[in-house]
Amino acid sequence: MKVLVTGAAGFIGGHLVDSLVNDGEDVRCFVKVGNDVPHLKELPVEVVFGDLRDVDSVRKAVEGMDIVYHLGALSRVNLETPDEEYRAINVEGTRNVLEASRLSGVSKVIYTSSIEAVGPSLDGKPLTESAEPHPTTIYGETKLGGERAVREYVEKYGLHAMIVRPPMTYGPRSLLYFPRLFSFIKRGFYPIVGSGRALIEFHYVKNQVHGLRLAAGRGRAGEAYFISDERSYTTEEIVREIAAQLGVRLRLFHIPLSVAWPLAHTFEFLNKFLKFYPFYIKDTARPIFHTNIVRWASESRMFCDCSKARKELGYIPPYSLSDGIRETIAWHREIGKLKNDD
Repeated sequence: MKVLVTGAAGFIGGHLVDSLVNDGEDVRCFVKVGNDVPHLKELPVEVVFGDLRDVDSVRKAVEGMDIVYHLGALSRVNLETPDEEYRAINVEGTRNVLEASRLSGVSKVIYTSSIEAVGPSLDGKPLTESAEPHPTTIYGETKLGGERAVREYVEKYGLHAMIVRPPMTYGPRSLLYFPRLFSFIKRGFYPIVGSGRALIEFHYVKNQVHGLRLAAGRGRAGEAYFISDERSYTTEEIVREIAAQLGVRLRLFHIPLSVAWPLAHTFEFLNKFLKFYPFYIKDTARPIFHTNIVRWASESRMFCDCSKARKELGYIPPYSLSDGIRETIAWHREIGKLKNDD
């Protein structure tokens, strides 16, 4: 089986490539020009460089493939990135992959969307695939645009394509937030906004890979599937599990919403002028604390129900919260981000 993975140099894409290679698949990796690929260089895969916005490079990458996993996207929300760039990559780039797949006779396309394509829960209940989409970010808006392109190609051309919606995902090789989070928890205390009982998704990357591969085997054309862990978690559950894995006795202190909201607004105001940490993080152009964090931490908003994936795909996440955090901490220790005696 010849398999193409777009976004193979990315976090989820790289783990998907690992899984496919371990099962003996013939893998081609489509990587954006200029991206470093140290992990892929160690694997028996073909690496081709291109750009989702370039029709010719996409068609060459798709040619001869049986299955296409389309994970390539502009995924990190950065306030300084123009909206047009998100649309060009996440919507038009997805159309380029779909058109190339149609022309090349690809048997299946698995499109990785996001929980953000649906937007937050409006009624306090977990999101399901039947929820009316109402994305609140340009990233979510353009991932929804990609979903609409998938359904268009299914209905118009009979392309066997399906959609998988992961939530926030963590695991080895994720370096944006976790070194800072682990470092904070190692100090023995952690601030929690509000009660700490709001439900969120904290999804281990290897569970996501498992779900993607099940979708490729059993997913129905034109359908969307939420893939996450066995259940949703509270922030307090997550940080206590991390502390337990680090061997830290953790003290929690709660920041009342009456304090959190003005504090977040202050950080956002200072972000306009002070371009250094903690008021400005280069990868996101946001401060370390902002109003979206307060919104996300104070209400059960971005959480989902995976019943459809369990029923139709037979999805049962193989890794627990404890398993995922253990493996993530071990990897951070292996690369020197955490000392072995921590």
